[in-house]
Amino acid sequence: MKVIGSTVGVAAALALSVSTTQANILTDPGFESGAAGQPNPIPLPGGAGGGWAVFNGAAYANAAAETGNWGIIEAQAPGAAWNFMAPYQVVGGVSAGQQYILTADFMTPTGISEAAGGYVPVVIQLTYFNAAGADLGTVETGGAGAKAIQYWPAAANVWYTGTVTATAPAGAVYVAPYLAFMENGSQTGPDTLYWDNASLTQVQVPEPSSLALLAMGLGIPFYFLRRRNS
Repeated sequence: MKVIGSTVGVAAALALSVSTTQANILTDPGFESGAAGQPNPIPLPGGAGGGWAVFNGAAYANAAAETGNWGIIEAQAPGAAWNFMAPYQVVGGVSAGQQYILTADFMTPTGISEAAGGYVPVVIQLTYFNAAGADLGTVETGGAGAKAIQYWPAAANVWYTGTVTATAPAGAVYVAPYLAFMENGSQTGPDTLYWDNASLTQVQVPEPSSLALLAMGLGIPFYFLRRRNS
């Protein structure tokens, strides 16, 4: 029975690990298409699933890809203030309560000339939309429909990984990842940022049956140990 209990516990643990390992659900996550595949802006709901669009100066580039041949370039001119440039795409099949994890790698070949201590310029963000395509809110406006994490590249020519995790709010049907670069106008030179290797995964909550199986597998050996010692 101890062997059975251990086997059941191992089986349940493997089931849990499999259930939480998900495939990347982005279209063209490495930007290897070499061209924006969607109108700008992406129309909702018809734009879901079609790939990336770029806006406010973001563009496909093959100058500094981390892997493959293509990535995204975002170049801010001196004095450009609050220009939120980014690629983004729309992913369907979202329902309230689902949790998503967005990751992507970024690098600046020039460093950041913006004054330190101000606005942090690298932004990785998830935004949710309802069935009509209405934005359910952003971090900047205090809504519950988006979450953003900001990064400051510590060194030039080094690839860093940004990540953000956000749970879909009530009414969510679509989720859009944004990989942005935005400065506050204090930069003294043309600052350039590259993005590559994006990933969007849905976090799976273990099924109750798997949790029960794990509990049973862990409990059986302790039950017989207690009986032996009583």
